[in-house]
Amino acid sequence: MQIIGRRKAVNGEVTVPQWRSRATLAGVVAVCVVATTLAVTTAGADSSGQKFLQSGHLVYNSTIGAVFHIDGGSKRADGSVPVPGLAPGTQAVQTDTRGYVLARGSITGFEKSTLRVDGPEVSPSDEVPVGLNAAGVAYAVYRAAGSIVRLGPTALTLGNNNALGQPVVTPDGTLWVQRLLSGELCQLPAQAGRLTCPAELQHGNVGSLAVVGDQVVFVDTTASQVRTVSASGLGRPLEIPGVTLSPQSIVAPNDVDGRIAIVEPGKSRLHLVDTAAITGKPTAGSATVEKALPPGKFTQIASSGHNLALVDESGSKLVTLDADGNQKDSRPIPGPSEKVKPGKDDRPLLVRGADQRLYVDTVGGEQALVVDRDGSVSDPVPASGPTKNPTAPVKPSATPTTSKPPVPDPSVPPRRTIDPGGDRTTPPRRVEPPRRTEPPRRVEPPRRTEPPRTVEPPRTQQPTRRPTPPPPLVATPAAAPLSLRAVAGNGRVSLTWKRPNLNGGTFLRYSVFRVNDSDPNTTTSARYTSTGLKDDTRYTFQVRTVTRGSDGKTLIGAAATVSATTNEGAQPSIRIRKGPLYTGEANQCDNPSYCYYIHITATGLKPNATYTFAGHTSNYGLLHSDSLQVGPNGSLTVNKFYNDDRGGDVWVTVGDYESNHVTW
Repeated sequence: MQIIGRRKAVNGEVTVPQWRSRATLAGVVAVCVVATTLAVTTAGADSSGQKFLQSGHLVYNSTIGAVFHIDGGSKRADGSVPVPGLAPGTQAVQTDTRGYVLARGSITGFEKSTLRVDGPEVSPSDEVPVGLNAAGVAYAVYRAAGSIVRLGPTALTLGNNNALGQPVVTPDGTLWVQRLLSGELCQLPAQAGRLTCPAELQHGNVGSLAVVGDQVVFVDTTASQVRTVSASGLGRPLEIPGVTLSPQSIVAPNDVDGRIAIVEPGKSRLHLVDTAAITGKPTAGSATVEKALPPGKFTQIASSGHNLALVDESGSKLVTLDADGNQKDSRPIPGPSEKVKPGKDDRPLLVRGADQRLYVDTVGGEQALVVDRDGSVSDPVPASGPTKNPTAPVKPSATPTTSKPPVPDPSVPPRRTIDPGGDRTTPPRRVEPPRRTEPPRRVEPPRRTEPPRTVEPPRTQQPTRRPTPPPPLVATPAAAPLSLRAVAGNGRVSLTWKRPNLNGGTFLRYSVFRVNDSDPNTTTSARYTSTGLKDDTRYTFQVRTVTRGSDGKTLIGAAATVSATTNEGAQPSIRIRKGPLYTGEANQCDNPSYCYYIHITATGLKPNATYTFAGHTSNYGLLHSDSLQVGPNGSLTVNKFYNDDRGGDVWVTVGDYESNHVTW
């Protein structure tokens, strides 16, 4: 566990440096006291301790350094937990019992029942993850790094998946992701110990996953089709009538009344695609709807199930639509205060809450907009405290008692009594003492007696136990490598393949064996070139995956076999560099002053053939994809795929071939 910055966790408490000013320290103490008070007084809190509500939405306010719970019904912040020191762009997810703060480079968990904050743990990547909640688990998906972190009772971290597409989660907590380079569609159930990939897309096709009810579908933007996805693979395709999609199309992760919402940003068009034909619900003809959107740069879309919300970054506003695409509301998204120092990639965050409402967190998390179930948008809800919460009703005593005030001795002047507020004294009504030759004896007034209270026997505090992790899976030999292909050239054969299911083992290497050759070769890359071969000769190769099992033994996986005949053909080559400055539509680039084309030079391809060229970056993942025809000599030089990912790693793929990488 790594400690981030100057703060550390000691026995579940966050300590701060002692050199802070008194005002700053007092502010931190005040936030902690408010957080505890809010948790205790939250409606529905029971006698077992402090508790967050399980619905609603969590937002991290970077200026205060605390996580706030936004109740969508009352449109207010009704609880908080201090987690200081994290930057703008930090988000939070929750399970039934715990919350998790997802920052760049770290994950910090806290208990909802006690508000105990754990020390931060190092995350698989410094990128901003995609956070998801469902059915007692939460996920953080690091798309560029290809890593998945499952949070909750069945915590798990998976990596080495290459770049991932937009993830979705089903109501039962199963995560689905797409491996962009291989085209595999993979699932991770809430109790599973590894990722399985039951479906694979046609080579070169791109798109996005979505959930319709509890059914996962894939929207193929290359073929303009929708297909169901399950553990059995891909279902039959459903053509989208009269609609031509593009790789830039944005797909809502969840359906809206059985339709899939797809936005074409460049055309400001919305498609609501009916899925009844593949989900099993009867329908009378096509119910696909197409609507024109108001002008804007729409970059995010989410569905509550009955309404849609879209973020327009050009106008910094939120637009809501009903299930038929008719506009319901439009509100500006507040900008950050001067205290927020956002990064260049920080944007307002549109998410679907645990209560089926939609929420937009402003940059820095200082405020949130709530999209109600009727599509209306609330005024900005401050993520701050203290907040006043309804107090849980007090049950009346089984045997109510009354106490009579004591009867004072008329011979003695009553004592001055202290007001319950503690700020002033109230003089009693003056009583003239009887005349006596000696001063009266001082008599204490009788004390008010209270009925005896029932003393509860002390509860034995049970030590906090972490959930028992599931037993380790017994690894078996890996499956055969996927999509093994051979390209023959002059005295050589080049092989490419895709990593298979490792079946619980740890990857070590690939073994490449040329049949009738006694010595196999090894590589850790999913490609290999065999040289020094005779021309016009047919060669057969076998590729196996070598893994290490859970008991430490080496496992040899199943073989994939391919054959090829050498010839005088040239080996394909893809080279890229930074091209000229992009001169297209200005609003296509977030940083127009540093937006350049990728200059691509491809040689050695099949003459006059059409290939799918795709641009990628380490920060954005898949940039663009397009079908291009090479010339009669098997080569192509073109400026393509504008990119403003300054400092990112950029490359291009053509089928199974990958170009050199360039730092932009």
